[in-house]
Amino acid sequence: MVKHIIKVIWAQRRSNGWILGELVIVMCALWFMIDKLWVDLRCYYAPMGYDITDTWRFRLSTLSPSAPGYVPDSLYGSDPTRDLLTLLERVRQEPEVEEACVTFWSMPYSFGNSWGTLLPLGEDTAKAVGQSFHKLKVSPEYFDVFRVKDKQGRDVAPLVRDAYRPLVVTAESEDFFFGGKSAVGRQISGNDDLSEPYTVAAVLPTFRSNDFDRPENCAFTILKGESLEECVKAFGIDYAELSVRVRRSMTEDEMSVFLERTADRFTVNNLFVQGVNLLANQRDIQLSFTKNENNKKLSLMAFLLVNVFFGIVGTFWLRTERRRGEIGLRMAIGSSRGRLGEYMYLEGLSLLAITVPILLVFVLNMAFLDKLDTYREPLTLWRFLATTGVSYLLMAGMICMGIWFPVRKAVKMAPAEALHYE
Repeated sequence: MVKHIIKVIWAQRRSNGWILGELVIVMCALWFMIDKLWVDLRCYYAPMGYDITDTWRFRLSTLSPSAPGYVPDSLYGSDPTRDLLTLLERVRQEPEVEEACVTFWSMPYSFGNSWGTLLPLGEDTAKAVGQSFHKLKVSPEYFDVFRVKDKQGRDVAPLVRDAYRPLVVTAESEDFFFGGKSAVGRQISGNDDLSEPYTVAAVLPTFRSNDFDRPENCAFTILKGESLEECVKAFGIDYAELSVRVRRSMTEDEMSVFLERTADRFTVNNLFVQGVNLLANQRDIQLSFTKNENNKKLSLMAFLLVNVFFGIVGTFWLRTERRRGEIGLRMAIGSSRGRLGEYMYLEGLSLLAITVPILLVFVLNMAFLDKLDTYREPLTLWRFLATTGVSYLLMAGMICMGIWFPVRKAVKMAPAEALHYE
């Protein structure tokens, strides 16, 4: 039957040429839209590398000299770093709190954007030229608060808590620097002269700052002792991020009651907790613009898909209606209803199959012109097959729907009417 269908398509090439041209244009446009949607969905549902469930940010501030309870410098017997550590310990002692940590522009969805270069010791540093790494400054408890595990599934906090100048990197950094070999125990410096190196204590399987972006080359420097004190002096205690994981889900009203009850304990000299933000809400704020843009794209895709649907269904509907004479002739010479319907469906799908090599040329051309999103996901065979499969299933469904109703009517013709067409 396939050989016969190919002969019929070739014999009717003048009329089929216009239909084929329409299918090619629609297939290329549909594939391009499906490919964009594929990359967005793959990124959105890929692992983030951390968990922000039931986590809050405690916003810190300091009392002004005119505020009640302000401790003047003459009576101030502490320093900002000690006050911060004291407050952190008091927060941890609360029964509702599971763990707390300190970061500087490094908590998830903090809009932090600190990037810089890193150079490995004992490796070819020339390849690191022009390569940027997302630098995050976190206390050891950060990995417990956000439940971050290393590539072996181990807790990271014990690996960095007592180590000297530890550094935590992601698998992307490990592959870039050491070609897939283990980075644990290797030294990496942030200075051009390779001075003051860090020692890699753990490697994370992945880490992403944004749900719609690819995994990043990240390096986590650990804040403890002198490094924490240097950050507090450089940036100020007001910019420290105090992240807290609570033991149960709490509403904003429940958290407000909790802060009111602990207000005295959460005040250390002039340092106090000013307010809180649920990290899930902070995530929604950061992703709102991208989600709005994606909703616009989805609306446009839905509108185009509806137009494509009516266009393809209408085209094959009219094509099948015009061939009632041929259908009647085939019935008159003994074709069964089931066989005739199968023939018409197979002919329509054969026309669709002819567009495969043309679509492949289109995809290769778009890749060559760098019009595809290969930054977030490379154009692999799996990506091409998946997006092409979805596109062809949609098109095949539209074609079959356009053929189904007129064929259903045609095969119910009485024998006399079929002979009339003959």
